[in-house]
Amino acid sequence: MNTMFDTFFDSAHQKSLITNKKQGKTTGLTKSAVALAITAATLSMSGVATAAYTEPGQIGDKTSWETEEYSQDWGLKAMKASSAYALGYYGQGVRVGVMDSGALLFKHSDLNGARFHAVHASGVYGSSGLRYPQVATEGQQGAYEKGEAFDITGEWVLGLNDGHGTHVTGTVGANRDGEGMHGVAWGSDIYVGNNGGTDSNNYGPFQDYQYFYTGWKAMVDAGAEVINNSWGTNIRIVDRGTTGSDNGNTGVHLPADSINQSEYEYFYFNKMYGDNPSFVDAAYDAVKGTSVVQIFTTGNRDFANPFYRALYPYFNPEAEQHWIAVAGLQRVTGTDNYALSYTWNEAGDAKWWTVVAPGSVIYSTTVNSTTGEAGWGNSSGTSMSAPHVAGAMGVLMSRYQDMSAIQVRDVMFTTANHLNPDGSVLNGWTAADGVPDIRYGWGIPDLDKGMYGPGQFLSKFEYNMATTPLDVWSNDISQKGLDARQQEDLAWLQAYQANGIAAGGDYELGDDFVVSDGNSDPTDHIIDLADAEKWRQEYYDKRAAAIQAKIDAGLYTASLVKQGAGTLVMTGDNTYAGGTTVEGGTLYGFTESFGDGKVMVNGGQFGVISSYNDSFTLKGEMTSTESHKANIEVNAGGTYVISAEESVNVGALTFNDGSMITVGSTRRDVFNDAYLHGITATGSVTAETLTDANKAIITPDYAFFKTDLAISDNTITATFGRNSDVSFATYGNHSNGRAIARAIEASGAMPVASRSVAAAALSSGSLYDKLLTATKDEVRNTFNSLGSDMYLNTRNASIVNSMTTTQVVKDQAAGTGKGNGRKVEMADGSARLWMTGIGSWSEVDYGQSNMDVDFYAALIGVEADIAASTKMGMFFGTGSTKFKGGVHGKVDSNDMHLGLYGITNFAEVASLSYGLMYTHQDADAKRNLVVVNEIGSNSVSADADIAQIFTEAAYLGLNTSSYSIEPHLGFSWMHIKSDDYTETVSDMAFKTKVDDQDLLVTTFGVRGGLPFTVGELPMTVKADIYGMHFAGDNTAEATMYLADAGVANIKGGKLSTMAGAALGVEAQITKSASFGVSYTGAYNSDITSNGVYAKLKIDF
Repeated sequence: MNTMFDTFFDSAHQKSLITNKKQGKTTGLTKSAVALAITAATLSMSGVATAAYTEPGQIGDKTSWETEEYSQDWGLKAMKASSAYALGYYGQGVRVGVMDSGALLFKHSDLNGARFHAVHASGVYGSSGLRYPQVATEGQQGAYEKGEAFDITGEWVLGLNDGHGTHVTGTVGANRDGEGMHGVAWGSDIYVGNNGGTDSNNYGPFQDYQYFYTGWKAMVDAGAEVINNSWGTNIRIVDRGTTGSDNGNTGVHLPADSINQSEYEYFYFNKMYGDNPSFVDAAYDAVKGTSVVQIFTTGNRDFANPFYRALYPYFNPEAEQHWIAVAGLQRVTGTDNYALSYTWNEAGDAKWWTVVAPGSVIYSTTVNSTTGEAGWGNSSGTSMSAPHVAGAMGVLMSRYQDMSAIQVRDVMFTTANHLNPDGSVLNGWTAADGVPDIRYGWGIPDLDKGMYGPGQFLSKFEYNMATTPLDVWSNDISQKGLDARQQEDLAWLQAYQANGIAAGGDYELGDDFVVSDGNSDPTDHIIDLADAEKWRQEYYDKRAAAIQAKIDAGLYTASLVKQGAGTLVMTGDNTYAGGTTVEGGTLYGFTESFGDGKVMVNGGQFGVISSYNDSFTLKGEMTSTESHKANIEVNAGGTYVISAEESVNVGALTFNDGSMITVGSTRRDVFNDAYLHGITATGSVTAETLTDANKAIITPDYAFFKTDLAISDNTITATFGRNSDVSFATYGNHSNGRAIARAIEASGAMPVASRSVAAAALSSGSLYDKLLTATKDEVRNTFNSLGSDMYLNTRNASIVNSMTTTQVVKDQAAGTGKGNGRKVEMADGSARLWMTGIGSWSEVDYGQSNMDVDFYAALIGVEADIAASTKMGMFFGTGSTKFKGGVHGKVDSNDMHLGLYGITNFAEVASLSYGLMYTHQDADAKRNLVVVNEIGSNSVSADADIAQIFTEAAYLGLNTSSYSIEPHLGFSWMHIKSDDYTETVSDMAFKTKVDDQDLLVTTFGVRGGLPFTVGELPMTVKADIYGMHFAGDNTAEATMYLADAGVANIKGGKLSTMAGAALGVEAQITKSASFGVSYTGAYNSDITSNGVYAKLKIDF
């Protein structure tokens, strides 16, 4: 209910632990609650081995991140990476793949640590061919044979790989450790594959589909979300002595200056592979049906188009959303400006999926191809550009944790820039703002602008905030690029419909050059005209169908669909035309922020605000311009939110049957002032046209506030104030819940900075603020969940099980002496080996939790008579305990038991048994915690240790040879301790520190035995009735640190006096062995325990 409110306060979305904040800044962000500890601990998390490194970067201070290590790669500055780092995003929680000539993983200090992974691929080649057909020397062309096996990992192999992949991998994600350089996404997990050779692998139609499909698919299966492909070189031809438009040498390279020339390479692939898929098809097949994105270089030649690998979606439009092509950027000598690397391939007909990135003189990790020695050095090429883009994707994906890589790709495209540091336009840029350029594509990835949401929507954008509590988009969002794409696509489609494949003009068939393909036939690359026509028809049909499908689905009109429980705030002046739909969670924004279409509120909550203080991306206070007004329709299941203490204006506002209306705020002080100071808050929305407002149902049922709505003309006014009849503790159903409620309420009366240090170290979200805006049921359920005594009550069950085990051991101990009514006649052995198996099943019902407990143990022991009236023994055993609490959770424990015991008889008058026992429970606990409308599934270690010293005296004077009756009195001292544990809900952490217990158990009762025979088999029936009294720490207690909201003491059930009973039969099966089976039980109003144990004892 309150997701629209609770995430705004104190940046509750932020999950970072910042130890070096700049004065006045109080934010820090990560992906999926991964802590950003900007210290050596952070780097340990990221896999960095240099423990001495201390991170100087400060949240909110870009320059603090621009260290000497940062400055080694000018590409970081060009992409404004420090802006992302200063907001806490550096690729954490993201998996980035690198397919290349291996990398010097784990041996190079900058490529060492748990973040780096060598991806394993194995299989057999599906074809025969040459990796390096352009090499003239036979035996050095990298031949492979169909059916030949391959088995390889991403680790660099001496003699097989070159240093290309090591350099590329460093640019993507080398450690930030104060040495050498660091990668763009220095927090991402890097998954490296091996292309089986060097950078001379030719990416013409020469590589094996099966090899590369296996490698790429292994990366996808490992979880890589984006895969960089910088490796390889282009098709070579016999030198024609030509140069490109920028005077680059193009004579020995397959030309790609026009779509007809690029079309030839597509034809050439079809000819060489025949009916079989190509290795570029493998790149698509490996990611088809996923959200994984492949990155390819345009090429290092002076051509207007990329080579086929990067241009693949032009001929296969279904692959476009999975593709990024990368052209090269260089620094302009003598200036701080940038320019296209003129003698490298440009965006051309791949402009819609191309960006340009730094590629000239890039400093990164190296390996000596001869010696394997690690180092650092410069290299140039689009090979160096692409990993900058892969790293940028990693950083952006850590920023947008609930976007797919395909969606993040759109964010990168639409926030790229085409300006120099001095604000001038890049040399040679000709496109309008918001439209990709024929040379540069979308421009340079901008990790500053990319922090503030998409710059455009390129289609229908479905944003499912399933795990992100809050996101803020302040960029202006248009659809300029989509409009230009529609115009271009429709022009192409109309030309095709009018002229058929003749619209493509003349064919390039390859008859004016010779391909260096590793064989002696100078004509086998030439394409038959009929084949060219057929293949053009095939891809024209695919392109036409793709364009028509977009037309039919309305995808040339951009729209937003908000899904998921999280809250999205939009503050830009947005002009996308396709409307906005709210299906879940909350969408808040300025009246001009929802584009030119209608807002349809079909679920979740929607509200218009007039100002917003952005502490998420540190934009600060932003105010609506009302440049245009939102038109809103609230449907069944949807809620319109009136923002308290704000008056906003909208266009049309319509309420349909089943719609709802409520009041809320993005500002913490509004709710605090109402609750703490009794101030009544008022807000209003005025519509140019207001329709059927009386149909809306007023919600929610706030726990702490009363609300009121009034409609006058076209204005709805809402007020709310505190319900003085209730407090937080009102909603606590039990003592634990009330203790937690009082602690949380007390935390709300103090500033966040004053809250406990321990709590602040666990969470930066405000639990108080979440509850302040919640409904009655949400508050009540939260206190019930956090105050659950289930884990504490496992202590009581374990104590009872420990007493059961002690009873079994004491029963074993009472075996010295022969002939009385409780003992079976044994041989005259002086030592005995015994074994027993115990099973006990309990029902536990304390406080608000109940559980079933299954306890099993197998013990083996040995004992010896050390005197006429004394024996000593020891035992060891293992077992398990299962605590099954249903909705309250469960604990599974593997147990170990060991101990010593003894018994001494004093004539025939009394006996004294004594001993000690230790039990260790290796326990794993699972339960769900609920905070308002968020659920955290938690698995924690709940190990426990129970140490016990026991003694028991029994009076033997009533025993006869026909029976035995033995009154007994015993004492056990127990010390119990358990591990502390931390559980989370979203970004809130709850640490529970369980108190140690010292417990004195007094046992008093009477036992007896009656011998009898069955045939000639001596047997004894035994019984014991006793009581147990618990003194000392007979209630399990713990201290719970409530995220940032104080500390509460919680308690489990109190162990009270219990009754116990045992009944069993024992038989002497041989002169040297006995066997017995017994029932044992313990009972009171809170615990009922029933168990059986079997015992085998052998004299020797």
